[in-house]
Amino acid sequence: MSPIPVTLLLKPLTLLLCLIHVLWPLTAAAADASAEQSLPATIHVGSPGLLELQPVHARYHLELAPLSAQQVFDLAAGEWAAPEKATINIGPQKHAAWFRFHIKNELNTDVDRLLELRWPHLRDIDFYQRRASGEVIHLKVGLSVNGFEHYMNNTSYLFPLPLAAGESSDVLIRVHGNSYLFLPLFIWDRDLFIADHGNQLMWYCLAFGALLAMMLYNASLYVFTRDRSYYFYSLYALSILIYEISATGIGNRYLWGWSEWARLNVFVLSINMSFLCGSLFARYFLGLEQYGGWCKWLNSITVAFWAGSGLLVLLGVTEVYGLAESMSLFTCFAALITSMYLWKKGNVSARYFTIAWTALIVFTMGTVMMLNGSMPYNAFTQYGQIIGFVLEMLLLSFALAERINRERKQREEAQQVALQLQTEISDEREDRVQAQQQLLELQKQTNKELECRVSERTDELEKAMSELEAANSELEKLSVTDPLTTLSNRRYFDEVLERELQRSQRTQKPLALVMVDLDHFKQINDNYGHLAGDDCLRLVAATLKKLVTRGTDLIARYGGEEFVVILADTTEDDAYRVAERIRSEIIKIHLIYGGSRIPMSASLGVAGVAMGRVMTPGQLIGAADDALYQAKNSGRNRSVVAKTNVS
Repeated sequence: MSPIPVTLLLKPLTLLLCLIHVLWPLTAAAADASAEQSLPATIHVGSPGLLELQPVHARYHLELAPLSAQQVFDLAAGEWAAPEKATINIGPQKHAAWFRFHIKNELNTDVDRLLELRWPHLRDIDFYQRRASGEVIHLKVGLSVNGFEHYMNNTSYLFPLPLAAGESSDVLIRVHGNSYLFLPLFIWDRDLFIADHGNQLMWYCLAFGALLAMMLYNASLYVFTRDRSYYFYSLYALSILIYEISATGIGNRYLWGWSEWARLNVFVLSINMSFLCGSLFARYFLGLEQYGGWCKWLNSITVAFWAGSGLLVLLGVTEVYGLAESMSLFTCFAALITSMYLWKKGNVSARYFTIAWTALIVFTMGTVMMLNGSMPYNAFTQYGQIIGFVLEMLLLSFALAERINRERKQREEAQQVALQLQTEISDEREDRVQAQQQLLELQKQTNKELECRVSERTDELEKAMSELEAANSELEKLSVTDPLTTLSNRRYFDEVLERELQRSQRTQKPLALVMVDLDHFKQINDNYGHLAGDDCLRLVAATLKKLVTRGTDLIARYGGEEFVVILADTTEDDAYRVAERIRSEIIKIHLIYGGSRIPMSASLGVAGVAMGRVMTPGQLIGAADDALYQAKNSGRNRSVVAKTNVS
């Protein structure tokens, strides 16, 4: 897979830069003058230091057909062209290109310099140096080559440049890739390069550290607030961090240089991820769900495209690159237009978003102009974009913090309003209660006058009778109720079972009995205590009440951990299905005691009286009990139907 053009993330400024390029003819005169020369100007290597190569030092030749280095060295001067830009840059090319340089050592001593190519987004790079002795030095680097196999294994592409005293040497560099054929070249003294490269990495690490700190801070806010704005801000910051690590060559140098897939695709995926996460962050930060309309529609288009584009990149589809360049322009301008529109409508968050986005565009402008050849390669054009990203994320982080304070103040104001309303409601309720009390007092006085006409003795007798009836009713209820589970007790079960058997024989309708016995209930009492056992019994009783709801049925505690269910007008098959539902629900009981869950299960025995058969209560209970013990002996946690009926 070929790498995506590096200008994809910067394309939104293309229209603006076209105008700038017309109005800002940097180095035009120099380009015309150099174009008239048939050969590149000689690069004079003198005392140790830094020498930056300019377009005047280079000539290029597009490789329309495969050429060897010797064939290129032998090309006539007229077959070479001069770069007509402020940098050594011939724009995006499908063909490979050869660049030629002429270097001379002006010193009377041998020198050993380094040639640095500070552009890590080229797929294939071949370096040739033809020395005066006839020796040809050849090195091959690029994204297609294992990053750890490059010369000096650096974030830039480095080539040795030895020169004898007074020696002149020709250098060829063949480059190929789908990105801009852009060659920021520097000749270094080795010690000076090592020192400068260390400083460069330090500044990059400071910028990456700032992005990482803001990402982690807002990720922690998401953990506490569950606000998706902080979540997508963190993903956006992460995608920018990955993009910059890849764009600067640090990723290939320190992280994934061993993987060709990563070298060719991480940068592409980070661009898709940056646009996708940035669009999702804008969606929730600006509240586009609330506004709807064209604002949400534009954002949905960008989210869908970048998600699909990232998936296609993972699948190895490269045809989407051309559309992605246009879509990047659409995405940036859609976000800017949306935020400015919402700012005008009073959205405070949109104001901060517009300012942050504009800051990124301003700082990125220098990098885009450098890539288009309108500005030279310098500190501003090299570091402008990462400065813009850090400034953007810092401003957005401030905006999120401001939103926290704003929402907190809004909540406090809402709470104050609610408290005031509650106070008014309480006052109104108190006035109403006082009025009701006055009315009640008046009614009491009236009733008292009426009650005086009734005999005091009659009142006392009626009161005594009422209390006696209530006591008898409560006593009767308690006499047939199990106090622990509030189910019917054994005594009431016996009465109902006998009555239901008689009704079954009289009406010739079936009757079924289900006996439920909790498995290992003694272990629950032994391991967790009798209070836990009581809780288990209550939960089982509640489960039975939930499942057996017909008014003609009866649930009773038979004794200990045993329960019985009388199912009127129910066959054995239907009773078995009821038993299975009871068993499955008991398994689901979630009882936590002492910090741990108490597992529960039950064994069930089912017996029934078919139409035309006669059974006594003891026979029916015995049949169900036998089935229950068969379930116990068969491994528990199952339902068993009695094998025979007694006629």
